[in-house]
Amino acid sequence: MQVSVVIITKDEQPRLRLCLIALNRQTVEWQRDAEVIIVDDGSQLPVGAADIPPGPLQPRLIRHDASKGRSASRNAGAAAARGRRLLFLDGDVLMSPRAVELHGQLRDDELGRGEQHHLRSTRFFRDPRTGEPWPGKEQRVKSLGRLDAHIVTEQMVAGEPYAQLLQRSEVAIYPGAAPRRLYELEMSALRAGSVPLAQWMAASGHNFSIPTVLFLAAGGFPLDISINEHRELALRLCRDGARVVVVEGAISLHLTHREGYRDPLQGEDDWEQAFARRHPHETRLMMRFWRSLAGDATLDPAERLPTLESVEQLLQERAAADGKAA
Repeated sequence: MQVSVVIITKDEQPRLRLCLIALNRQTVEWQRDAEVIIVDDGSQLPVGAADIPPGPLQPRLIRHDASKGRSASRNAGAAAARGRRLLFLDGDVLMSPRAVELHGQLRDDELGRGEQHHLRSTRFFRDPRTGEPWPGKEQRVKSLGRLDAHIVTEQMVAGEPYAQLLQRSEVAIYPGAAPRRLYELEMSALRAGSVPLAQWMAASGHNFSIPTVLFLAAGGFPLDISINEHRELALRLCRDGARVVVVEGAISLHLTHREGYRDPLQGEDDWEQAFARRHPHETRLMMRFWRSLAGDATLDPAERLPTLESVEQLLQERAAADGKAA
């Protein structure tokens, strides 16, 4: 078996059902070439049979009665996997039809980052299939007028060309100039092969695949980091010889579910401190890079790092200095 698709989900059953419908259209033969493992991380209403659409998928379901977080949930899914590669997804993305097949073609030293887009207007919907608004977003949804151009129905995902949804999308995981700029810098650096020491910074949280043997040997995702845990694991794996590559054509469409985006500068769950305990120098450079992109006025202009290549230069200088010291 080539690929184990590990999906973590919590309280997003309408989006999860759409995610699984898209996976039903993959070009792989399920149960022979690939499998799906769903980790329900403490949903208030447990994921059940009604949330699994008919089709070739026969997902295995792992249930956490109380939420354990992203890292622990992904680790649990990986522990149950049988595939040569682990493809990590969130339960709110729609994969292009060849995505699983393309991830499965990667080499055993490659970490695969797929292309990522998002559907902006779905962030106002509790249920993107119907346009049912989140509590408090009723007027915002009403202001959209006819919802035909904004909703994502099961019929669309099951029967219409993926390209039609792709035409409605924008690049990056979340809406806005900041996440788009970060996405473009990361993907261009990976495609150019210009950041061998900084490539881990371009790892992604979903539509990201890792050889199973490397994942298990590294001990999986760190349990004390629940944002940017993918970058921390990629850093360790790249130090041991792995490399991050773009999986061209493996596209995910994020059914957004919040306004704004998950700002990496925010100290959510103390992730930065946990990251820095393991990798102090790399953490400082990563935060300088993100602060530079955010236009942080408190950052000295001489300290700004506008590209991943500028981070790479400092990592190369540090590596050369460490080599001389040794």
